[in-house]
Amino acid sequence: MTKSFFITASFLLLTYQVNAQTGTVIFQISDILAQKGGKVSAGIFLEDDFPKIGKALKSKDQKVNADYMEITLEEVPIGTYGAVAYQDIDLNNDLNTNFVGFPKEPIGFANGAKIRLGPPSFDAALIHVKGGEATKVSIKLQ
Repeated sequence: MTKSFFITASFLLLTYQVNAQTGTVIFQISDILAQKGGKVSAGIFLEDDFPKIGKALKSKDQKVNADYMEITLEEVPIGTYGAVAYQDIDLNNDLNTNFVGFPKEPIGFANGAKIRLGPPSFDAALIHVKGGEATKVSIKLQ
């Protein structure tokens, strides 16, 4: 066997091992206020940072173009995370709230977790990312 065969085989094995240690998260976001514009930001959070805007472990923004959008996060480390999406209508990279802290821009959490007297618990918005798999997360903005 040639040296190039071993190099190629080693590269493929390494690529497989990296992909097996990460997964993909596909956010399926509905009830977007498309007529208001802005962008939708979707992210995953570790428990200590949940759901602090700007503290996501991994996030992605997309310009609003419909009332339903999918946002995909790739190469997400295997683990358990809280999942959140919100519509940043005024594009200020922050979730606008009223004087008592209730969101003025649409926001949603995994598993349909609801805002009551504050954000839902981390456990209520949990997702599990497995290696080499896609995790679909349905979020309805409120």
